[in-house]
Amino acid sequence: MKINTDKLFDEVVLSKDYLQSNWEQWKQEETTRDVIISSEEKWLRLFGHLKENHIAAPNLIKIVKFAFCLPGTSAPVERVFSLMNNAWTDDRGLMKESTVKGLKTCKINIGLASEDFYIKIKNKKDFLKNVLANENYMQILFKFLFLIQSVSFYLSNL
Repeated sequence: MKINTDKLFDEVVLSKDYLQSNWEQWKQEETTRDVIISSEEKWLRLFGHLKENHIAAPNLIKIVKFAFCLPGTSAPVERVFSLMNNAWTDDRGLMKESTVKGLKTCKINIGLASEDFYIKIKNKKDFLKNVLANENYMQILFKFLFLIQSVSFYLSNL
């Protein structure tokens, strides 16, 4: 990312003036409306002001865009590892990586338990027709259905 530090300094000074002159108004607005103005909203207001006044701030915009694309926490990654550990137990250790990947993709993107997903799709003819037309999805679906049957059989024999 190329940043012109001299121009960035000017952009920050102009931004600081705007932010300082509006800070008290925002605090009052938050108190009156009983809401918190997010940092994103404050940046949007600043850049809106700069645009209305035909003030270019390309360096500051680059930095803010970069800062907002960084995740605030590692929680999403931690969740994936947790789901993987739950799926790949000693009892299921013989599953191929592709099977586990398919199961986790369904779990993360659909948000349903495997049995609930099966119930939801089993009578959707158009969906199943499209899945069967695609080899990759067909393989995942058959593995999924096999897994459901295996789990059902395992649970019934407990």
